[in-house]
Amino acid sequence: MSSILCLGNFGKGDKGQIEVANLMKYLYSKYKYKLVIGLGNNILPSGVLSLKDPQFKLKFEEPYKDLLKSIKFYNILGEADYITKKSVVNEIKYSKFNKQWILPHNFYCFKKFINNVPVEFIIIDSNLNKSKNNKTQEMWAVNTLLESRSRWNIVISHHPWVSFSNIGFEYDEELNQLFNKLNETKKIDLIISGHKNNQQHIYIPNKPNMIISGVGSSADKSPIIKLYDELKFSSNELGCCMVDFSKTRLNINFYNTNKKKIHNFSIIKY
Repeated sequence: MSSILCLGNFGKGDKGQIEVANLMKYLYSKYKYKLVIGLGNNILPSGVLSLKDPQFKLKFEEPYKDLLKSIKFYNILGEADYITKKSVVNEIKYSKFNKQWILPHNFYCFKKFINNVPVEFIIIDSNLNKSKNNKTQEMWAVNTLLESRSRWNIVISHHPWVSFSNIGFEYDEELNQLFNKLNETKKIDLIISGHKNNQQHIYIPNKPNMIISGVGSSADKSPIIKLYDELKFSSNELGCCMVDFSKTRLNINFYNTNKKKIHNFSIIKY
């Protein structure tokens, strides 16, 4: 099978980011994944100030220099990237400067044939309290899903639809409304998000499987110790996840920086 790699909260420029970058290089040498989905908070802690901001080099070009010879990052915006308007504008402009950094708009889609299987990636901007074109995005995302003829439709969002912590079940009401409208299309196979400094696999009946992978450079110190029926897996270890594609199956694999597979599950479609 052919695969993609996903990780969020990665742009810290620290030891943790290097450890995860080494894991990514190992996984590429073994599996030759096709691309990386960057799940937001690309430049921590507060985005960039200009197109020439040295953080682009320190927190993207240098940590991934070996991977960038072969692999493109398809990025989205997190709350850290939205701290200033300059950061949003220049992270998008950087796409024209560095062809390995893909971020043409605050929301966009692209289609890939992976293992000869058509896959549509619908990338939404979940910073609804900061974005000014939420209604336009909603109409675009719904129509994109309805019109998709791809075998698999994957929605990418920095903020998860829902997540879990020791406090309990967490969600944002405005984002919940958007996801409910997208889910009504019955066209979503998987939702991939970042934001949280952990990894989670969530399944709620009548909703798509959801995964969170936000440990690209740092992780929460306190693990989730409460038991929830909907939370199938959680980890506070640094790492990333890979999604393998075939015509009838998605295999989702979570890894830590010890190069160990720490959780996996499959989505079947006949």
